[in-house]
Amino acid sequence: MNWAEMLVVALAVYAMAGVVFAVAFLWRGVERVDAGAHEAGLGVRLLLAPGCVALWPVLAAKWGRR
Repeated sequence: MNWAEMLVVALAVYAMAGVVFAVAFLWRGVERVDAGAHEAGLGVRLLLAPGCVALWPVLAAKWGRR
């Protein structure tokens, strides 16, 4: 396996972990991190999903501190 294939596999693993995290975070955690998100509907949560997938380590750290 060359370095390009390893990079693609690493990015795929990162993205899959982000998807799993985003589902849990948008279902339960977003209200703990941001109190204003309590009233947010499904549309807002869907708009937040790509950012949650991309930035899941940062959000996991914030969620863990709360």
